[in-house]
Amino acid sequence: MDRPEHTGDDFSVRHPKMRREDRAKIFAPFAALNGHRDKTRTRERLTTSRTELSESSIAEINDMLRKIAQKIFAQNKVKAVVTYFEEDAERKGEGRYNTVSGYVSNIDAYGNILRINDVKIKIDSICFIEEE
Repeated sequence: MDRPEHTGDDFSVRHPKMRREDRAKIFAPFAALNGHRDKTRTRERLTTSRTELSESSIAEINDMLRKIAQKIFAQNKVKAVVTYFEEDAERKGEGRYNTVSGYVSNIDAYGNILRINDVKIKIDSICFIEEE
């Protein structure tokens, strides 16, 4: 059947005939390949591989963590800057480096977690820490 013709009635005034280009836009949100956009976004994300720390760098980080833990015990909170490596959820062995500045509220040596500004950071992923 062909499209019904409405000429001169109330319906044709309220709903004029749509151009072919405009009709094509209606169907644009339906992607032909499900998940394709998500996969391309994963590739577009900038990541880097993690650099291994030297023994002296690890010792410096551990010393700073001990000093901060002692001050937390005495003062409750200590202001610090922490740079850490956050692993990418989809790319194994890659991620990005983040820097957080704020108050360290807790260092859990058994759980291997440092908490700064309500951000939980794995102690093993810290590459730089400095007290402000």
